[in-house]
Amino acid sequence: MFLWHGGGLTEGTEGGGFLLIEVVSAGPGCSICQKALKLVKQAAEEFPQIETRELNVVEQFERLQELNIFSAGAILINGKAGFGSPPSLAKLRERVYELLKPEENLQN
Repeated sequence: MFLWHGGGLTEGTEGGGFLLIEVVSAGPGCSICQKALKLVKQAAEEFPQIETRELNVVEQFERLQELNIFSAGAILINGKAGFGSPPSLAKLRERVYELLKPEENLQN
């Protein structure tokens, strides 16, 4: 289920491209999942390069098991574990910025 789409997903997501941020969710009754979804949506509103998705923990069980992700509310960035639980908005922003602008960060 798409929550918000900031312009699409393209090849080569690191270094100025687009990011796919996925939230592992157990459904609307999961408060930590709702917190993570809200956080990711806030980040997507600030960064148009972000596409977000909600991953149902039951429907995506095999994929999540392969990634060693066993907690609802976990956040994946570009298909890899990003956070095991919802971080602060500042930490998520920092990580997004690092992935979108790696060359600038290396020079500073």
